[in-house]
Amino acid sequence: MLSIFFIFVIASIIAQGQTYSHSSCSSASSIAINLHGLKIDPHPMTRPSVVSFALNVSVATVQTGPIKTQFTLKKEVLFFPVTVPCTDGVGSCTYDDWCEFSKSCSYPLPAGVQLFNMPMNVTSSVPTGKYSVEIRFTVGGTLIGCVTMKDIEVK
Repeated sequence: MLSIFFIFVIASIIAQGQTYSHSSCSSASSIAINLHGLKIDPHPMTRPSVVSFALNVSVATVQTGPIKTQFTLKKEVLFFPVTVPCTDGVGSCTYDDWCEFSKSCSYPLPAGVQLFNMPMNVTSSVPTGKYSVEIRFTVGGTLIGCVTMKDIEVK
């Protein structure tokens, strides 16, 4: 019986490493951009490789831009989140215009459902481990959307 429990615990730990999640981190009154779906392929990410991020986003009102985008990337180190600094455009960086960062975006960004595909190079210099990221979208200093992604794994 103990061996069955042990196998279940190990299987649960392995399964947890295979999943990632996303949620909104903005209040309902400020949401103009909302992430409904996220696909990371492949996941877990391997290095070196090119990883595709597919974001299914709803846009409440036409956005004429620019949409400032702030990424806060954290790596789990001994069960504690440590902020990864922005180095050469990778890490906890701020981009003055989302459409410069995401090449599948252009202005005016129409209201409705949008699909953004973003490739990302994962180089050998990216440390293995589990990551989380918060992405904040602002226009003229006003928060128009925020999303948190957790349990993103690099092997």
